[in-house]
Amino acid sequence: MRSQREAPMERLDGQRAMAISEQIIDLYHRCYSRPPWSETPQQLSDYPGKLADATARPGFTAITVMDTEQLVGMTYGWPTRNVRHDDRMERAVVSAFGPDRADELIGGAFAVAELFVDPDAQGRGIGRRLMENIVDGRDAAWLVTHAQAPAAHLYRSLGWKERGPLPGDVYRLRLSLFTLRAFDNGDT
Repeated sequence: MRSQREAPMERLDGQRAMAISEQIIDLYHRCYSRPPWSETPQQLSDYPGKLADATARPGFTAITVMDTEQLVGMTYGWPTRNVRHDDRMERAVVSAFGPDRADELIGGAFAVAELFVDPDAQGRGIGRRLMENIVDGRDAAWLVTHAQAPAAHLYRSLGWKERGPLPGDVYRLRLSLFTLRAFDNGDT
């Protein structure tokens, strides 16, 4: 595999992401079938539908990294204009922090829904490049992850703030809300 500096990144909209959905699904399975996530066969088989729903969201943006012909890294998300109560993660943020605080934390911010890097390509800076690129030029962003997941260390090193845990029934692992604000002084 090439070094991370040589691996090209590409920005995709929802239509272009769906055009490579087989590669995305394959990468997702390589990443999320292993610890700490160890998703069940049912969760893995549900992912193609989740991907299709995600790519249909207004403002969907993905960044990919290819190594020769293989997808080795991807992140994607969409703007959170108003906190939606029909979105499972947004609803969990409201449940954990209350509606007013949830709006302060994630309203108007870019939701980073997924970041995954091929386990054989981790440790080469691909995840860092993806995260820096997906939030570049944005005033605020948010994401949800397990606070002990390897990527959580990356987020903290990039200036993301852990805001607190979400309700325990959101996912098998206890998830926490992380936010990034261009103007963050630690108070918000």
